[in-house]
Amino acid sequence: MTSANALYSMRKRPKQARARSTVEAVLEAATQLLLRQGYDRSSTNQIAELAGVSIGSLYEYFPGKEAIFAEIRRMESKKHYALLTADPVPTTPRHMLKHLILTHIEHVSSNLPLHVALQTEVPRNATRKTETEILDDYSVRSVEFLDQHRELLRPNVDAAFLGEFLMRVLSAPINDYAVRAPSRLEDPQLAEQVVDLLSRYLLSTAK
Repeated sequence: MTSANALYSMRKRPKQARARSTVEAVLEAATQLLLRQGYDRSSTNQIAELAGVSIGSLYEYFPGKEAIFAEIRRMESKKHYALLTADPVPTTPRHMLKHLILTHIEHVSSNLPLHVALQTEVPRNATRKTETEILDDYSVRSVEFLDQHRELLRPNVDAAFLGEFLMRVLSAPINDYAVRAPSRLEDPQLAEQVVDLLSRYLLSTAK
């Protein structure tokens, strides 16, 4: 593991119930501090004190606060991915786009303050590894789905590129609205317009 990866990764995963409780308490305390005072003002000492654990116990699992907040982001990404891969499975490309967009809005809206804090406060390096893992795993699913509907798609575009491109493009406006105009997340027009926009790009005919 490179030094950069080590900075944003847990030292080890808890196995016993007591160890899991310690890690959960640290993550919960870090989340509270992030929302209360921001990333820059939060320290490992503050996190350990609020969690009710010793600083030594915190460092047993995390090399620093960077890894703690990276783990929070990993857990949030895992929740998002669970929504993405839940039934029902989309049956058409347009249905797939709608599912991706509505799922992203649902996830963001479920804990808006935390999502905004992770987007605006936590360094991007802390979340890059997690985002890459999610994209890589979903790419396998999306390529298979897109290949099954190749006759409906715009010609001469690699399915692997297309799947990643769509995920990045559709997440951008939703994340921006979450930060700058969160009330718009409740407006059905947002999902409808993004679906229409991406359908015109994705499909050979926007149907």
